[in-house]
Amino acid sequence: MKRKLSALLASLLLVLGLLAPLAPAVSAAGKKKVMTTFYPVYYLAQRIAGDKAEVSMLLEGNQDAHDYEMSARDAAKVQTSDLFIYQDDEMEHFVEDLTKLLDTDKTKVQKTTEGIELLKGDADHEDHDHEAESGQSGEEHHEEGEEGHHHEFDPHTWMDPMTYAKQAENVKKALVALDPENASTYEANAASLTEDLKKLDQEFKDATSKLSDKNFVVQHAAFGYLAHAYGLEQHAITGISSTAEPSAAALAKMQEFVKEHKTKVIFVDPSLDDAIAKTVASATGAELRPLRTLETVSAEEIAAGADYFSLMRENLANLTK
Repeated sequence: MKRKLSALLASLLLVLGLLAPLAPAVSAAGKKKVMTTFYPVYYLAQRIAGDKAEVSMLLEGNQDAHDYEMSARDAAKVQTSDLFIYQDDEMEHFVEDLTKLLDTDKTKVQKTTEGIELLKGDADHEDHDHEAESGQSGEEHHEEGEEGHHHEFDPHTWMDPMTYAKQAENVKKALVALDPENASTYEANAASLTEDLKKLDQEFKDATSKLSDKNFVVQHAAFGYLAHAYGLEQHAITGISSTAEPSAAALAKMQEFVKEHKTKVIFVDPSLDDAIAKTVASATGAELRPLRTLETVSAEEIAAGADYFSLMRENLANLTK
């Protein structure tokens, strides 16, 4: 693992060194360039920046932020941006190494969860099957598991609209500091976004308050903030990492829980492999129903008009159906 990391850092240093004279970069239209990591961060920056900055997303398609491996090419994209915005060190593990290489006088860095109290991580899900997860075993795998899959804190803050609003405030401040000439636009856009998030929050409060059963079962433990915000109880088959696999004992325990509580639905993000959830469903008679983590939203969906709010409202409809 350490050898791979050293080789990667060497490649990054070479590429970034060659590109250093190009930074900081300004788009052809004279706008500041903002690079974000994955969809929840991208949506915040795009919504607040409006047409005053050029906002891009580093991870596209079905790339998973939990286990993303940084390439020299992607690092170069960040280096040639004026501002780099990411979710959290718990979500994007690669950022720690990346920021060591950046010239932060040229490329500013903003963590969206700065100053926000996070929920505890996946201590309750540490009995997942590490060997199945990576194909490794022994000391080599133990190191990989510690570095790539353990979450001391839950990073899925955007699943609570009001916590997401706090992240929006951090993004707004970063944009204002970067581009004070357009501060009034960023302030207005952030205020509008916050109002929309308050409305969404009220919709969730109204609908979830009517649920007779506050328990819900998910494949991937990405809904802790949603559960915490609305008095619900998340029961996850796997932990916070979307690629983790449960041990046989954990799987049997979840099947027992589903049967005992007569759970009729297991929620799965359509972008994830649902084999594990299908195993529990087939053993218990539960049905599978979509519940989006919003970790990945395709370019096609975005082009068709899908966004944070439409997807969260779909989640609410499926959760309360």
